[in-house]
Amino acid sequence: MDFFTAQEHARRQAGRLVVLLVLAVLALIAVTTLVVAVVLYMAGIGGAHSQPQPTLQGMMALLSWELLAGVAASVVALVGLGGLFKRRQLRRGGKAVAEALGGREINFNTRDSDERRILNVVEEMAIASGTPVPSVYVLEEEGINAFAAGYQPGDAVIGITRGAIRQLSRDELQGVVAHEFSHILHGDMRLNIRLVSLLHGILLIGLAGGMLLRSLRFRRMGGNKRDNSAALVMGLGAA
Repeated sequence: MDFFTAQEHARRQAGRLVVLLVLAVLALIAVTTLVVAVVLYMAGIGGAHSQPQPTLQGMMALLSWELLAGVAASVVALVGLGGLFKRRQLRRGGKAVAEALGGREINFNTRDSDERRILNVVEEMAIASGTPVPSVYVLEEEGINAFAAGYQPGDAVIGITRGAIRQLSRDELQGVVAHEFSHILHGDMRLNIRLVSLLHGILLIGLAGGMLLRSLRFRRMGGNKRDNSAALVMGLGAA
């Protein structure tokens, strides 16, 4: 398999992953809708008081188009607002991502020989690719890893671990940095930030479920068992 064939294969794989993520969001909406239907049934809404145990027919009766539309809109709004909030946090581009990961920007006048070497390599790759020289952040980790982050080449940064700049030779560092520059040139960073924002929105559903489950511990033992059971089902479904 030559380079361009491998590149096209990678693009197709990335497209499939994006489609799977969209399907995951749709599945989340469907599951949340069913959970809400069970909660409404257990809470006695819609004439369910006379049935102590949920039945499939009873729950299906609650799944009106109004309910489906309302729950779907609520989930989409929560995911969307959560994603917008995360994107606002990352509005400073790659610097925000690098700092969130605990990175420290390498000063151009550093006297550390390892840091000086990685700065030279990044500058060489920027000149070769015709892009602005990005800031370089070092993560104080012994593992070998690197990343590129930012919305566009103008606000991109390169992040690299301490282990990488200590253990890799100059040629190996050039290969690693060149790989990260390919992400900058092909716009992979924008896609990654959008996916991170979307995943943060999805995560809010689970966080809300966890908070609901934790809140059950503070309820009095003599509380309404039906309401407690409904809250438990809602919390487990969301988490």
